[in-house]
Amino acid sequence: MTNEMKELSDEFHLNDEERAVFGEYTKNRFADAEEIEKPDTHFLALWDRILIYSGLAGVDRAINDKICAKRPVDFRSPQTLKMEIYDSVAGKIPIIYVRDTDDFEQLVTNIAYQGNRPENISATGASFISGKTTRFIILSAKPYSNVPAMELGLPDEADWEEKSLILRRGHECTHYFTKQTYGITNNILHDEIMADFIGMIEAFGFYKAEWFLRFMGIIEGSGDRLSFYTGNLPENVQKAVSKLAELCAYKLEKWSLTDGFHTLTTGERIKYMCKAGFNGLLQ
Repeated sequence: MTNEMKELSDEFHLNDEERAVFGEYTKNRFADAEEIEKPDTHFLALWDRILIYSGLAGVDRAINDKICAKRPVDFRSPQTLKMEIYDSVAGKIPIIYVRDTDDFEQLVTNIAYQGNRPENISATGASFISGKTTRFIILSAKPYSNVPAMELGLPDEADWEEKSLILRRGHECTHYFTKQTYGITNNILHDEIMADFIGMIEAFGFYKAEWFLRFMGIIEGSGDRLSFYTGNLPENVQKAVSKLAELCAYKLEKWSLTDGFHTLTTGERIKYMCKAGFNGLLQ
């Protein structure tokens, strides 16, 4: 355990069992990962055909006929749907943009949850579908992390919804990058810190640690994502992880202002954060 991690363990009075849980949660799962030489892209051929079909029949028909034929969606606003094969930092990835909230939630329910609407669907703004034969992303224009523009000091709610969509795209494409590059995606805070960082840079051209902390609910407000990633941890460990995330966020903000940061490509930035882990991000 590094000095910084030990200090956090001491600050929150973690016992031996809690220290072990804290150490396991914060270990770097990318540390020994090797890069994949030829990531899987075979699924794109199917999406090329789906995209052609959407140009002929409409995006709503393409979704219902080719993607969720077993559970078609009665779209409320089919004219606002958009589909593309996006050239992301990790390579091409199909993306479906769903601006109508009801349409988004029903589509995600039908595809990701076999038609069984989950209780927390209203808190969901994006869905990464990854199976044996396909990978694609579904994005909404909900305010990111359910945080309204006014909480971030932004004057225009409509513009914030547009930025939210771009932020989500960058976020999900960061997860796609780690999957394609290392074969790893983790449902833990390290991955979310990286994904929000890249998403914010792509949406705004800058990173604000305060905004990330509001998205997570570490700064009290409308955001509450932290509980999703740490809810199964003991209470004292949750507090230590929350403090760790705060420290990392402010370190990343400082890094984003350096000349060295601006010389890196998006892929290089993600690789650095992957290999750094929590410990490296604190430096």
